[in-house]
Amino acid sequence: MTRIVEISGQIDNGMWDYSALDLNGAVMPPTHIESIASIARNGFDAHELRLSPLTGTYVETAAHLIEGRPTIDQVPVQDFIRPAKIMRLPTANPRTLIRVDDLKRHDPGIEEGDALLIDTGWGTHWNQPDYISHAPAFAGSTLQWFLEQPFSFLGLDTPVMECRWAAEEGVADEAGPLLAPIYERGMLLLAPLAHLSEVQVLEGTLIAFPLNIVGVCSTPCRAIFVEGARWG
Repeated sequence: MTRIVEISGQIDNGMWDYSALDLNGAVMPPTHIESIASIARNGFDAHELRLSPLTGTYVETAAHLIEGRPTIDQVPVQDFIRPAKIMRLPTANPRTLIRVDDLKRHDPGIEEGDALLIDTGWGTHWNQPDYISHAPAFAGSTLQWFLEQPFSFLGLDTPVMECRWAAEEGVADEAGPLLAPIYERGMLLLAPLAHLSEVQVLEGTLIAFPLNIVGVCSTPCRAIFVEGARWG
C-alpha cells in the first residue's frame, strides 16, 4: 500500500511568523482565525481568516525577489506535482550552518526536474520560541552547489535559508545571498516543511498546491509526499 505523509505544518492562532526578522519596514500580520458564524447562532459555521502569504508552509515563485517573474496564479498546475527526493542531513542544532560538504555527502542524486526536499530535522521545532531566530541556515558558499543542481522545486524544513545570524556567530563571510541567484535559474520554493522525519522512503512524489490567488508571489499550501511513487 502506498504511504502518504503530510509535510506541511498546521496553521493556528498564535503560531510563528516572520515579524522576528528585519523586513525593511514590511509588517507581516500575525495569523488570526476567528469564528464569525456558528451552527447554534446562524445555522452554519464560518470563520474569518487573516493570513500573510508566508503563513505556515507556503509555495513561492521567483516573483518574491525578481520583478516580472510569474506569480502563483501563472504557474501551470502540473508544476505543483513533481518527482521528489529527500536529502536527509544530520539533525541540526540551533544555528547550525550547513556547508557544501554536508550537501555533497548526503546528495540523493537529483535528476532533471526533481523536487529536492532538504531535511535538517528543524521541522520538529515548529512553533517553538527559537523556530525563526535560531533556525539552521545555508552557508553562502553553498550557492554554486545549488546552481549546479537540476531541481525544479526546492523544499526546506528551515524557515530561513540565508544565514541572518552570521555576524553574531562569527561567520559573517558565510552570510551571502542565496535565494535571488537560485530564483534566477528558475524554480519554485516550498518552505518551511514539517514532518520530513516521518518519511521512510526518501524517493517519491511531491504534491503541493498553493491557493490560486491572482497576482501574489506566494500562498500557504498543503503539501504531501507520496513514498516510492515517482510522478512523470
